[in-house]
Amino acid sequence: ERRAYRESEFVLINYESVRRLLLAHFGERLNLRRVPYCSESAFLREDGAAPPAIPPELASLEPKDAPLIVSVSRHDPRKGVDGLIRALARLRTAGVKFRACLVGGGGLLEPHRRLAESLGLGSETLITGSVADAYAYLRPADVFALPSLEEGSGSVALLEAMQAGIAVVASDVDGIPEDVTDGDSALLVEPGNISALSRAIERVLADTALRHRLAGRARETFDERFSPDALTSALQEIYAGLGLTP
Repeated sequence: ERRAYRESEFVLINYESVRRLLLAHFGERLNLRRVPYCSESAFLREDGAAPPAIPPELASLEPKDAPLIVSVSRHDPRKGVDGLIRALARLRTAGVKFRACLVGGGGLLEPHRRLAESLGLGSETLITGSVADAYAYLRPADVFALPSLEEGSGSVALLEAMQAGIAVVASDVDGIPEDVTDGDSALLVEPGNISALSRAIERVLADTALRHRLAGRARETFDERFSPDALTSALQEIYAGLGLTP
């Protein structure tokens, strides 16, 4: 791997956090160039296309008129899903009305389900496991929660939530603050700080105007920086610089 990186004319990266990791592991000899990041769904979900059907299991969540929080994440220690479950339990204890759906599989799925049950989360919370199309759960959501303790780079699920136009509450870690700006296109919180995560989610739930503003700016940021056009334009420039033209 070291040889491949060092003998390449240049290496494409999409995050400053990735730049730091590569330089730490492989040294200063690397020629790194940054390009935009883009999720697969950005190419598959064209504007104007019919949205995916709302998953029927969401209809079981109560109260039906409460805002919907969705998290898309693997259930592993780096993702901080247990912290989100504890934050949701705090909101429930405080009498905050919400619905929540945690999407994703992983080794800690069953322990997290047991944790949610032990903390009193019930009909307002669904932990699905793996699903065929996570974007179908994002589309009807009001808030996207990303409680990661570590990402290394960024989050594909975050980009998909931005494409769906959802208010974002996320951890201020690794590449996440490179994609969204605290107070503008998201609310960012200290990773692992359950109190801060709970407060930020409650704030977005309670303030409809804030929720709509964050959602709008998230979508605008996606269009400007993470759309298929942004990625393909950057790649065309790189290929042209190598003398490769259509």
